[in-house]
Amino acid sequence: MVIQPGNGVEHSSYIRISSEAEFKEGINADGEYEVSFDQVATVALTPDAAEKFYWMLGAKIPELRRLATQ
Repeated sequence: MVIQPGNGVEHSSYIRISSEAEFKEGINADGEYEVSFDQVATVALTPDAAEKFYWMLGAKIPELRRLATQ
């Protein structure tokens, strides 16, 4: 896969994952954080991308919980 100039994503798709999915995670041979969902989809994040995603998700958890209880 080729990364397009100015684009840090190698593939684009929309996947909805629920808590019922089987989550498996680990560090792959390339040193990326990898999460698999029901052996259907796998996301590999570079260390910097994993940290960025962690902080972004953490900031949205209170809002997501609030919306889930409405």
